[in-house]
Amino acid sequence: MGAACCGSKNKVVQPTSIGKSPRDKSPPKPRDDGPLHRSLKVSINQNDQSKLIDGYQNEPIVSLEEALQPFHGQIDRLATNIKVAKTQCHFPSEQNLTRDESAAIYIYTMKWGDRCVFDHLQTAWNSEDRAQLKPWFKYLKLFRSGINKLPDAKKEVWQAIPFDDRFMDKLEANPVAYTTMGSCLPAHDELKEFLHEHAGKRIILIGYRSIDAKEATGYTASQSKEYLVWPGTKLGVAEFLVSEDDGSVTLHMIGQPNKPEQSIQQSRPLPKLKEKEGPKHFKCANTPYSHCSLFMRYLILL
Repeated sequence: MGAACCGSKNKVVQPTSIGKSPRDKSPPKPRDDGPLHRSLKVSINQNDQSKLIDGYQNEPIVSLEEALQPFHGQIDRLATNIKVAKTQCHFPSEQNLTRDESAAIYIYTMKWGDRCVFDHLQTAWNSEDRAQLKPWFKYLKLFRSGINKLPDAKKEVWQAIPFDDRFMDKLEANPVAYTTMGSCLPAHDELKEFLHEHAGKRIILIGYRSIDAKEATGYTASQSKEYLVWPGTKLGVAEFLVSEDDGSVTLHMIGQPNKPEQSIQQSRPLPKLKEKEGPKHFKCANTPYSHCSLFMRYLILL
């Protein structure tokens, strides 16, 4: 991954719209279907999805059986796997999670059949329909009560996807972004290696700092390290890099105070970035941000 300032010999170009890639390329499925699989989904949305579940905090803390009661008949073998989760979860807990809180985290990371708890909950989030999320309120209250007791993510945590020009276009079109519910890994090496092997060299790596993320290692159905992200943290871009070798993008995102959204409606149309024309980044000693798009300048200065 390379980077160049204005004073270097490498040609600097505008990091705005990245060259087109196949639009039907989706992340391949890892063999273990664990933290790596969940970290191949981006936890970024222009809408604050925490507003969709406003009021879940008022739900009582109940057993896992009661929390998932609305989904019996929808999720295959749910009752059996609730028992598995309550048997296999990390309990007693050094962080004082109850068995049901620990099992709520465990079953979220379990995989069975074609569609499990994670898949059904993800479908509800993707709908952005409060009516579809409301049946999940009791489960989300139990889940949140558990992860609140876990350690905060103290370092940058990572997700990755195959390069997607639609994702980049959406970020440029609307600079206001928030975290969504998801998973991250503590380093990007495994994500990068997997995508390079199965989805091609051109990828998007996303690092997050100062967001509402908790280390769930030891509480999931996998032995691997995993961080769970909660929705609603406003995001800004701390750094934006494009590799001179293959055009891959690295975004370093940072949580921001949820202050009133500024408008950039007066901004001029963004110039286009030629594909694979050298590295770009925000930090330049001569003319800071001069080669950044208006979108990127706005986000980094939030």
